[in-house]
Amino acid sequence: MAQACSACATDFKAEDTGDGPVVFVILIAGFVACAGLFVSLVAWNWSIMTLLAVWPASAALMALILMPVLKGVMIAAQIRHKVRD
Repeated sequence: MAQACSACATDFKAEDTGDGPVVFVILIAGFVACAGLFVSLVAWNWSIMTLLAVWPASAALMALILMPVLKGVMIAAQIRHKVRD
């Protein structure tokens, strides 16, 4: 992440998201993967090996995609609400 905004010179050094985005990523990716696994098993009768190949990989991919997005959302919320230490 950049140290400061190139357009408005807002300082990002004090912005800290901590573990906030990780919690949301785990909840979102875990719910989607569990729901998809359940539907795949019950409705489509996929084999166990197919389920183990598809859903953990999709959960990991969702986590990699969602992490920077949710970190940006949390930093934007901190800036919007003027949160300081």
